Amino acid sequence: MIYAGLIHFNDPNSCKNRLLSILGSYTSAPTLIENSFLTLCYSKQHEEYDEVWENPSTLLLGRIFDKISAKELVRTDFENFSSLSKEEALGKIWGKYVYIKTHPEGPQFEIVLDSTGQLPFFYCTFSNGDILFSSDIEILFKVLSQKPEFNWTYLASYLVHGKNSATFTPFKDVFELPPGCCLKLTKNDQKISPFWDPLASYQASKTRRDSVDILRTTLKPLIEPYKNLCVSLSGGIDSSSLVYCLKNIKNEEQTLQAINYYHSSIQSSNEAVHARAVCQETGIKLIEIDLRDTLPFDPFDKKLAMHPNKPTPGLATLKWSDKISDHIPSDGSSIFLSGHGSDHIFMQPPTKRALSDYILEEGLKGSRKVLKKLAHFYRDSLFSILKENGKSLSSYFFYGRSRKRHPRHKQDEGALWIKERTYQEQSSDYIHPIYDHLPSQILPGKYQQLDTLYKGIASIHGQIHQFHPTYYPFLYEPILEFALSFPTYELFDQGYDRYPLRKAVSDYFKTDTIWRRSKGQTTGVTQLGVKKNLTYILDLCLEGELVKQGFVDKEGLHQAIISMASGDNEHLWSLIHIASVEIFIHDWGCH
Repeated sequence: MIYAGLIHFNDPNSCKNRLLSILGSYTSAPTLIENSFLTLCYSKQHEEYDEVWENPSTLLLGRIFDKISAKELVRTDFENFSSLSKEEALGKIWGKYVYIKTHPEGPQFEIVLDSTGQLPFFYCTFSNGDILFSSDIEILFKVLSQKPEFNWTYLASYLVHGKNSATFTPFKDVFELPPGCCLKLTKNDQKISPFWDPLASYQASKTRRDSVDILRTTLKPLIEPYKNLCVSLSGGIDSSSLVYCLKNIKNEEQTLQAINYYHSSIQSSNEAVHARAVCQETGIKLIEIDLRDTLPFDPFDKKLAMHPNKPTPGLATLKWSDKISDHIPSDGSSIFLSGHGSDHIFMQPPTKRALSDYILEEGLKGSRKVLKKLAHFYRDSLFSILKENGKSLSSYFFYGRSRKRHPRHKQDEGALWIKERTYQEQSSDYIHPIYDHLPSQILPGKYQQLDTLYKGIASIHGQIHQFHPTYYPFLYEPILEFALSFPTYELFDQGYDRYPLRKAVSDYFKTDTIWRRSKGQTTGVTQLGVKKNLTYILDLCLEGELVKQGFVDKEGLHQAIISMASGDNEHLWSLIHIASVEIFIHDWGCH
């Protein structure tokens, strides 16, 4: 769904004709809604089943499901929400949504984004307190008739840390509501705070369901309207779990097939044999795509339907994504699902600090067993594991939580071509607001699990409108809360990570394929892409805005790119970040 609108404290702004005209340039027959507090224009894209729901005090965009019945809500259900507070209303549902509630006596508005944030909310504020909002930053600038101005603080932070779920964006005076947060608006004030509590399911005392049960219950209403179900299948535990569950719950009219993509000359990326084993067991069709002629950094010569909202590593693989999208069935409605996110929420690999969690919750008795399991998994010494946990326990007892403790490691330590100015320009606010609201003392391993969760959520943002949308079931609220309900020391066993998921799928479907330990990786393919597209990458990065703005040392980067083309992968992620920023800037045409 794409949308744009205006929330007003004053008389309604006469913007409806402009909103209709602008959205009409992207899609046919946009719909307009006007009431006492907002003007909204929206339209569906692709084969979406998103809706706009409204009652006298509330408006909700997206697709929502009932937490108790696990069914998609009908309009009459939402009409009954008008008398409920936002906590009561949203406590009954899950899905992807933007929720807007007005309090006429204020006037005051509350806007909530679901815990994953798969339907973005960007906005800018006028001097009179009104806010213009949209699913896409490009639409904001078209409504404003303004030329975009880059926010170099955001871009510097992205270069150092990669993607994150912050409130500021790559453009000045444009902001984003982060996933699971609430934006409270009055005429003279704005405040963003977390709405969804990621620790609530761990603190609640209730009977825990198993992984297959929660997966099936979450997937069933999600896929119900679609004729074609298509899964990105590597053959690993995450995507394989989706295939087994989908095969089990789909109806007779629905077709299920999997897509496996690989590079035939790079063995580390070729997992087709594992995907074939899963498809043979389930009896579904497997589409195998050899991407030997499509590599990362291949120049993409098609015009994107809309400018990307943020720089993202996916901008370096647009040609790759486009080729995969061509294999999604077109005969009837189709949904494309990815298992991405499971490794973040179930922790792959497990945190070494799980030992600290065990000691703090269970005491020393039995802790030696946890210590040995960690040493076995990491093939590390007992002393090394004990040393790290000694530090985490000391921090827990004597220092508490620092103001904004979060994953601040650079993706590549020692990337010498990134100048000191980049580190000076980056912002401490380049972080999800949850970190300011966590308890002063939090289990060290559970904290690290939250870090990986928010990395996973950030990694799915910025989908390109050019292609068929991808859905990530493991990052929907029911499965998130299920995974977070486990103590970190129960997420691994017998040398396996994501143990609760593996065991439940293995037991329910009587399969051994889920016990695969090896995991494919794309480093070799990326290096091959650097070598093939060396001239393009040198021109893109060395003559780009980051060099001109003084964030990157030109000569140092030149030498590093040449080394990467020869097989050095030490700073590959830093190069991907630089390239994705330059592609982003070039696509916006603001350089």
